[in-house]
Amino acid sequence: GALMIYGIFLSLLTCLCWGSTSFLLRGINRLDASEMSFMRASGGLLCGLFLLIFSHAGLSQSLKLSDILVFIALVLCNNVIGDVFLFFALHRLGVARGAAISSSYPIPVALASSLFFGAKLSFPVVAGTVAVVAAVALLCHSKKSEGGLSVSGLVYAVLACLFWAAGLLFNKQLVVAGLAPITIVLGRGVAFFTIAFAIWLARLAFVKNDMSSWRRLRSKEALMGLLAGILSLGFGAWLYSSALEYVAPAVATTIGGANPIVATVFALVIYKEKVRPLQWAAIALAAGGSVLVTF
Repeated sequence: GALMIYGIFLSLLTCLCWGSTSFLLRGINRLDASEMSFMRASGGLLCGLFLLIFSHAGLSQSLKLSDILVFIALVLCNNVIGDVFLFFALHRLGVARGAAISSSYPIPVALASSLFFGAKLSFPVVAGTVAVVAAVALLCHSKKSEGGLSVSGLVYAVLACLFWAAGLLFNKQLVVAGLAPITIVLGRGVAFFTIAFAIWLARLAFVKNDMSSWRRLRSKEALMGLLAGILSLGFGAWLYSSALEYVAPAVATTIGGANPIVATVFALVIYKEKVRPLQWAAIALAAGGSVLVTF
Protein backbone atom coordinates (compact mmCIF):
# COMPACT_ATOMS: atom_id res chain seq x y z
CA GLY A 1 0.00 0.00 0.00
CA ALA A 2 1.25 3.40 1.08
CA LEU A 3 4.56 2.01 2.39
CA MET A 4 5.35 0.41 -0.97
CA ILE A 5 4.56 3.67 -2.78
CA TYR A 6 6.95 5.45 -0.42
CA GLY A 7 9.64 2.86 -1.18
CA ILE A 8 9.12 3.40 -4.92
CA PHE A 9 9.40 7.16 -4.41
CA LEU A 10 12.70 6.69 -2.57
CA SER A 11 13.90 4.44 -5.42
CA LEU A 12 13.08 7.18 -7.94
CA LEU A 13 15.07 9.70 -5.90
CA THR A 14 17.93 7.17 -5.84
CA CYS A 15 17.77 7.00 -9.64
CA LEU A 16 17.94 10.80 -9.80
CA CYS A 17 21.01 10.93 -7.54
CA TRP A 18 22.84 8.15 -9.41
CA GLY A 19 21.97 9.66 -12.79
CA SER A 20 23.18 13.15 -11.85
CA THR A 21 26.42 11.56 -10.65
CA SER A 22 27.07 10.05 -14.08
CA PHE A 23 26.43 13.45 -15.59
CA LEU A 24 28.97 15.09 -13.27
CA LEU A 25 31.66 12.47 -13.88
CA ARG A 26 31.40 13.09 -17.59
CA GLY A 27 32.95 16.53 -17.14
CA ILE A 28 36.04 15.20 -15.34
CA ASN A 29 39.05 14.38 -17.50
CA ARG A 30 42.20 15.39 -15.60
CA LEU A 31 41.90 13.37 -12.40
CA ASP A 32 43.26 9.81 -12.33
CA ALA A 33 41.32 6.88 -10.88
CA SER A 34 42.86 7.14 -7.39
CA GLU A 35 42.15 10.87 -7.14
CA MET A 36 38.60 10.39 -8.34
CA SER A 37 37.95 7.59 -5.84
CA PHE A 38 39.42 9.65 -3.01
CA MET A 39 37.23 12.68 -3.82
CA ARG A 40 34.10 10.56 -4.23
CA ALA A 41 34.83 8.75 -0.95
CA SER A 42 35.36 12.11 0.79
CA GLY A 43 32.03 13.36 -0.56
CA GLY A 44 30.20 10.25 0.61
CA LEU A 45 31.65 10.49 4.11
CA LEU A 46 30.92 14.23 4.40
CA CYS A 47 27.33 13.64 3.31
CA GLY A 48 26.98 10.85 5.87
CA LEU A 49 28.15 13.19 8.63
CA PHE A 50 25.75 15.87 7.35
CA LEU A 51 22.82 13.44 7.44
CA LEU A 52 23.80 12.34 10.95
CA ILE A 53 23.90 15.91 12.26
CA PHE A 54 20.70 17.16 10.65
CA SER A 55 18.60 14.03 11.05
CA HIS A 56 19.06 14.15 14.84
CA ALA A 57 18.95 10.35 14.69
CA GLY A 58 22.21 9.66 16.48
CA LEU A 59 24.24 6.47 16.21
CA SER A 60 22.76 4.26 18.88
CA GLN A 61 23.61 1.03 17.09
CA SER A 62 26.76 -0.91 17.84
CA LEU A 63 28.43 -2.71 14.95
CA LYS A 64 29.38 -6.36 15.12
CA LEU A 65 32.47 -7.75 13.44
CA SER A 66 30.24 -9.35 10.80
CA ASP A 67 28.73 -5.93 10.00
CA ILE A 68 32.18 -4.40 9.54
CA LEU A 69 33.18 -7.24 7.22
CA VAL A 70 30.02 -6.70 5.16
CA PHE A 71 30.84 -2.98 4.88
CA ILE A 72 34.31 -3.80 3.58
CA ALA A 73 32.90 -6.38 1.14
CA LEU A 74 30.29 -3.87 -0.07
CA VAL A 75 32.91 -1.20 -0.80
CA LEU A 76 35.30 -3.64 -2.44
CA CYS A 77 32.55 -5.01 -4.70
CA ASN A 78 30.84 -1.73 -5.60
CA ASN A 79 33.60 0.86 -5.58
CA VAL A 80 36.88 -0.96 -6.12
CA ILE A 81 36.73 -4.35 -7.87
CA GLY A 82 33.58 -3.66 -9.90
CA ASP A 83 34.93 -0.32 -11.15
CA VAL A 84 38.29 -1.87 -12.06
CA PHE A 85 36.59 -4.59 -14.12
CA LEU A 86 34.47 -1.92 -15.82
CA PHE A 87 37.66 -0.04 -16.76
CA PHE A 88 39.11 -3.19 -18.33
CA ALA A 89 35.85 -3.94 -20.14
CA LEU A 90 35.52 -0.45 -21.62
CA HIS A 91 39.01 -0.66 -23.10
CA ARG A 92 38.35 -4.06 -24.71
CA LEU A 93 34.72 -3.72 -25.79
CA GLY A 94 34.30 0.01 -26.21
CA VAL A 95 32.14 2.26 -24.07
CA ALA A 96 28.79 1.26 -25.58
CA ARG A 97 29.13 -2.51 -25.20
CA GLY A 98 31.05 -2.40 -21.92
CA ALA A 99 28.60 -0.05 -20.21
CA ALA A 100 25.54 -1.90 -21.48
CA ILE A 101 26.70 -5.35 -20.28
CA SER A 102 28.04 -4.05 -16.97
CA SER A 103 24.79 -2.20 -16.27
CA SER A 104 22.72 -5.40 -16.41
CA TYR A 105 23.22 -5.87 -12.65
CA PRO A 106 19.44 -5.60 -11.90
CA ILE A 107 19.06 -9.12 -13.34
CA PRO A 108 21.40 -10.95 -10.89
CA VAL A 109 20.05 -8.76 -8.07
CA ALA A 110 16.50 -9.87 -8.88
CA LEU A 111 17.51 -13.54 -9.00
CA ALA A 112 19.61 -13.41 -5.82
CA SER A 113 17.01 -11.45 -3.85
CA SER A 114 14.52 -14.19 -4.71
CA LEU A 115 16.91 -16.93 -3.59
CA PHE A 116 18.38 -15.36 -0.44
CA PHE A 117 15.85 -12.78 0.76
CA GLY A 118 12.60 -14.48 -0.17
CA ALA A 119 11.51 -11.77 -2.60
CA LYS A 120 8.76 -12.83 -4.98
CA LEU A 121 10.09 -13.17 -8.53
CA SER A 122 6.82 -12.30 -10.27
CA PHE A 123 6.32 -11.77 -13.99
CA PRO A 124 6.09 -7.94 -13.68
CA VAL A 125 9.40 -7.88 -11.77
CA VAL A 126 11.12 -10.09 -14.35
CA ALA A 127 9.67 -8.23 -17.34
CA GLY A 128 10.37 -4.81 -15.85
CA THR A 129 13.94 -5.73 -14.98
CA VAL A 130 14.63 -7.03 -18.50
CA ALA A 131 13.02 -3.89 -19.97
CA VAL A 132 15.27 -1.55 -17.98
CA VAL A 133 18.40 -3.56 -18.88
CA ALA A 134 17.35 -3.51 -22.56
CA ALA A 135 16.78 0.25 -22.31
CA VAL A 136 20.29 0.82 -20.97
CA ALA A 137 21.69 -1.33 -23.78
CA LEU A 138 19.81 0.76 -26.36
CA LEU A 139 20.95 3.97 -24.73
CA CYS A 140 24.57 2.85 -24.86
CA HIS A 141 24.28 1.79 -28.49
CA SER A 142 26.74 3.59 -30.72
CA LYS A 143 26.52 4.25 -34.44
CA LYS A 144 30.25 3.79 -34.74
CA SER A 145 31.69 0.33 -35.25
CA GLU A 146 33.58 -0.87 -32.21
CA GLY A 147 35.25 -3.84 -33.86
CA GLY A 148 34.92 -7.51 -33.00
CA LEU A 149 33.91 -8.86 -29.65
CA SER A 150 36.68 -9.55 -27.16
CA VAL A 151 36.23 -12.63 -24.99
CA SER A 152 38.28 -11.09 -22.18
CA GLY A 153 36.25 -7.89 -22.50
CA LEU A 154 32.98 -9.82 -22.15
CA VAL A 155 34.34 -11.62 -19.09
CA TYR A 156 35.39 -8.34 -17.47
CA ALA A 157 32.02 -6.72 -18.21
CA VAL A 158 30.12 -9.68 -16.72
CA LEU A 159 32.39 -9.63 -13.66
CA ALA A 160 31.74 -5.89 -13.19
CA CYS A 161 28.00 -6.61 -13.38
CA LEU A 162 28.24 -9.44 -10.83
CA PHE A 163 30.40 -7.51 -8.37
CA TRP A 164 28.10 -4.48 -8.52
CA ALA A 165 25.14 -6.79 -7.92
CA ALA A 166 26.94 -8.41 -4.97
CA GLY A 167 27.61 -4.98 -3.46
CA LEU A 168 23.92 -4.05 -3.66
CA LEU A 169 22.99 -7.36 -2.03
CA PHE A 170 25.49 -6.73 0.77
CA ASN A 171 23.67 -3.43 1.26
CA LYS A 172 20.40 -5.34 1.62
CA GLN A 173 22.06 -7.68 4.13
CA LEU A 174 22.90 -4.69 6.32
CA VAL A 175 19.25 -3.59 6.19
CA VAL A 176 18.12 -7.10 7.12
CA ALA A 177 20.60 -7.05 10.02
CA GLY A 178 18.68 -4.08 11.41
CA LEU A 179 21.09 -1.25 10.63
CA ALA A 180 19.50 2.13 10.00
CA PRO A 181 20.14 3.83 6.62
CA ILE A 182 22.26 6.55 8.25
CA THR A 183 24.42 3.89 9.91
CA ILE A 184 24.88 2.16 6.54
CA VAL A 185 25.88 5.41 4.83
CA LEU A 186 28.40 6.27 7.53
CA GLY A 187 29.81 2.77 7.77
CA ARG A 188 30.21 2.56 4.01
CA GLY A 189 31.66 6.09 3.97
CA VAL A 190 34.32 5.28 6.55
CA ALA A 191 35.25 2.00 4.83
CA PHE A 192 35.49 3.52 1.35
CA PHE A 193 37.33 6.63 2.58
CA THR A 194 39.92 4.49 4.39
CA ILE A 195 40.52 2.28 1.33
CA ALA A 196 40.51 5.17 -1.17
CA PHE A 197 42.82 7.32 0.97
CA ALA A 198 45.31 4.47 1.34
CA ILE A 199 45.35 3.83 -2.43
CA TRP A 200 45.64 7.55 -3.27
CA LEU A 201 48.46 8.11 -0.75
CA ALA A 202 50.38 5.04 -1.91
CA ARG A 203 50.10 6.12 -5.54
CA LEU A 204 51.20 9.65 -4.61
CA ALA A 205 54.25 8.44 -2.71
CA PHE A 206 55.43 5.41 -4.68
CA VAL A 207 54.05 5.68 -8.23
CA LYS A 208 54.03 9.40 -8.95
CA ASN A 209 56.80 10.04 -6.42
CA ASP A 210 55.51 13.60 -6.11
CA MET A 211 53.74 14.50 -2.87
CA SER A 212 53.07 18.04 -4.15
CA SER A 213 50.58 16.71 -6.71
CA TRP A 214 47.92 16.68 -3.97
CA ARG A 215 47.25 20.24 -5.11
CA ARG A 216 45.28 18.77 -8.00
CA LEU A 217 42.58 18.09 -5.44
CA ARG A 218 41.93 21.83 -5.21
CA SER A 219 40.80 22.03 -8.84
CA LYS A 220 37.26 22.53 -10.13
CA GLU A 221 37.18 18.93 -11.36
CA ALA A 222 38.05 17.68 -7.88
CA LEU A 223 35.07 19.60 -6.50
CA MET A 224 32.88 17.96 -9.13
CA GLY A 225 34.19 14.57 -7.95
CA LEU A 226 33.37 15.56 -4.37
CA LEU A 227 29.83 16.51 -5.40
CA ALA A 228 29.49 13.22 -7.30
CA GLY A 229 30.38 11.38 -4.09
CA ILE A 230 27.87 13.41 -2.09
CA LEU A 231 25.10 12.52 -4.52
CA SER A 232 25.92 8.84 -5.20
CA LEU A 233 27.63 7.56 -2.05
CA GLY A 234 25.88 9.94 0.33
CA PHE A 235 22.31 10.79 -0.58
CA GLY A 236 22.02 8.00 -3.16
CA ALA A 237 23.20 5.32 -0.74
CA TRP A 238 20.94 6.67 2.02
CA LEU A 239 17.89 6.75 -0.26
CA TYR A 240 18.62 3.26 -1.63
CA SER A 241 19.04 1.79 1.87
CA SER A 242 15.85 3.54 2.97
CA ALA A 243 13.96 2.18 -0.04
CA LEU A 244 15.03 -1.39 0.83
CA GLU A 245 13.04 -1.09 4.06
CA TYR A 246 9.83 -0.86 2.02
CA VAL A 247 10.40 -2.63 -1.32
CA ALA A 248 12.32 -5.69 -2.53
CA PRO A 249 15.90 -5.29 -3.83
CA ALA A 250 14.70 -6.20 -7.34
CA VAL A 251 12.32 -3.20 -7.35
CA ALA A 252 14.72 -0.66 -5.82
CA THR A 253 17.65 -1.79 -7.97
CA THR A 254 15.68 -1.86 -11.22
CA ILE A 255 14.33 1.67 -10.71
CA GLY A 256 17.71 2.93 -9.53
CA GLY A 257 19.39 1.11 -12.42
CA ALA A 258 17.51 3.31 -14.89
CA ASN A 259 19.86 6.17 -13.92
CA PRO A 260 21.58 6.35 -17.36
CA ILE A 261 18.24 7.71 -18.60
CA VAL A 262 18.48 10.56 -16.09
CA ALA A 263 22.04 11.26 -17.22
CA THR A 264 20.84 11.42 -20.83
CA VAL A 265 18.08 13.90 -19.96
CA PHE A 266 20.59 16.07 -18.08
CA ALA A 267 22.91 16.01 -21.09
CA LEU A 268 19.98 16.94 -23.33
CA VAL A 269 19.04 19.93 -21.18
CA ILE A 270 22.50 21.16 -20.10
CA TYR A 271 24.74 20.22 -23.02
CA LYS A 272 22.00 20.60 -25.65
CA GLU A 273 22.83 17.18 -27.03
CA LYS A 274 20.72 15.66 -29.76
CA VAL A 275 18.90 12.50 -28.73
CA ARG A 276 18.41 9.94 -31.48
CA PRO A 277 15.05 8.11 -31.94
CA LEU A 278 16.68 4.94 -30.57
CA GLN A 279 17.55 6.78 -27.37
CA TRP A 280 14.00 8.14 -27.02
CA ALA A 281 12.81 4.53 -27.35
CA ALA A 282 15.25 3.55 -24.59
CA ILE A 283 13.88 6.27 -22.31
CA ALA A 284 10.32 5.08 -22.90
CA LEU A 285 11.34 1.43 -22.35
CA ALA A 286 13.12 2.26 -19.08
CA ALA A 287 10.14 4.26 -17.82
CA GLY A 288 7.79 1.39 -18.68
CA GLY A 289 10.05 -1.18 -17.04
CA SER A 290 10.36 0.90 -13.88
CA VAL A 291 6.58 1.14 -13.66
CA LEU A 292 6.16 -2.59 -14.35
CA VAL A 293 8.30 -3.75 -11.42
CA THR A 294 6.06 -1.85 -9.00
CA PHE A 295 3.07 -4.13 -9.67
